[in-house]
Amino acid sequence: MAAAQKQLHKSRWWMTAMFFFGAALLATGLFQSLTMPAGALGTIAGSAIATGFVMMLLAGARLLKGESHSMQDERTKRIGAWGLSYSWFLTFLAMFAVFWLDHLGTASPDAGTLSVVFILLMGLSAKLFQSYRFRRGDVA
Repeated sequence: MAAAQKQLHKSRWWMTAMFFFGAALLATGLFQSLTMPAGALGTIAGSAIATGFVMMLLAGARLLKGESHSMQDERTKRIGAWGLSYSWFLTFLAMFAVFWLDHLGTASPDAGTLSVVFILLMGLSAKLFQSYRFRRGDVA
């Protein structure tokens, strides 16, 4: 029981640290965008602002939920692993299809488009596979 309590305390400390790191990143990005010359490109400042905001949002939501919602058992871990492996395999098949589309000259998307498509495909398909498996009750 003491090991479980220690793990929960460690998780809360980690989320608090991520929240404050996100706040520092957000403040740094805002400071940089305010002190930048008018015609300068603000890609680093914009990225720092967006990353800091997302980190604060996710860590803050996790802190507000509390530790009671982060309980995992063998079933939830197994469903999560199956969902991630299905997502990985779907992304692998999509990469294979894009390779053949490019090789045959049918379509040739640029690297930025492919990056966004694959990032979204992997993240969304993992959540969809996991939620489908949770609704079914278990894997296999």
